[in-house]
Amino acid sequence: MSVPKNPFEVFGLTPELVDELSDRELFGVLKSMYRSLQKTFHPDITGRRKSKMAAEAQLKDRSAERAVELNLAFEALNLERDPASFKRLRKLYASRRPTNLYQNSLMLKDQLKAQMAKEDRLAESFLSYMASNAFNHKGDTNGSVAALPARGIKLGLLDVAISNNIRQASWFLGSNYKHINIDDQGEMSVKPVGRARFTKANFIHLLGSVPVEELELRPLLERGQAQSFKCPALPVGESASAKISVLNLLSPEKFKRHVLPILRPFLEERSYLFSLNNDIYTTSGLITLEGVIVKIDKF
Repeated sequence: MSVPKNPFEVFGLTPELVDELSDRELFGVLKSMYRSLQKTFHPDITGRRKSKMAAEAQLKDRSAERAVELNLAFEALNLERDPASFKRLRKLYASRRPTNLYQNSLMLKDQLKAQMAKEDRLAESFLSYMASNAFNHKGDTNGSVAALPARGIKLGLLDVAISNNIRQASWFLGSNYKHINIDDQGEMSVKPVGRARFTKANFIHLLGSVPVEELELRPLLERGQAQSFKCPALPVGESASAKISVLNLLSPEKFKRHVLPILRPFLEERSYLFSLNNDIYTTSGLITLEGVIVKIDKF
């Protein structure tokens, strides 16, 4: 039995793959395939099977032929014994690569890469625009949904950072509910989890919201440093505050890629609320997750 014109065909490798891999990488693939296929087709192995039908006997004959074909092909492509033959056959087989189709695929890859870079620049510009206007609060409310920038509303939120880390706490935290109020002049105040009073938060600018069902958020969150929280109800002997590691920040790359395309310029219940914290954003570029909006009221 003669080996086909090019033995790479015996192993089912494409001209594109043969052309892309180095000599050593390609020979490593061939050796692995050769050993695996010989275990399937070698007559010493297939001969142990009991032939109960004529079809099985024919299959055994074809397996033996296939084993011989593999042996001859591998001998011709044995880089260690005959590198000149390997290189010559590789060059001939790689030349079969459909040049036009291959060049078109490369062109499409370049176009896709350029398009993604263009989208990244657009997202970066838009995020920079939002940041530059971060503290010019103007706007109005519309029923249970408040357009951004908003005025005269009260927000109740579940703190996702605490929810994601509650198992790490060695103390009784209580509710993870926090409040954000925006008065008629656009001044914002926040009452964090475990705090009894509101404090002004002119350093926060709300960007918008994304419905919880539209975003798998947890894999996107950065692990932040441990922050202190006052506990509303402490067991006897516990201190008045404790620290847990929070997850409430996103890198600008993840925010632009996964959040910005679906970010809505208004506030809505059952939605993640994102913001720019002036100190955090200007020093690290990270975006803040305020939590999940569970209630919106007007003053």
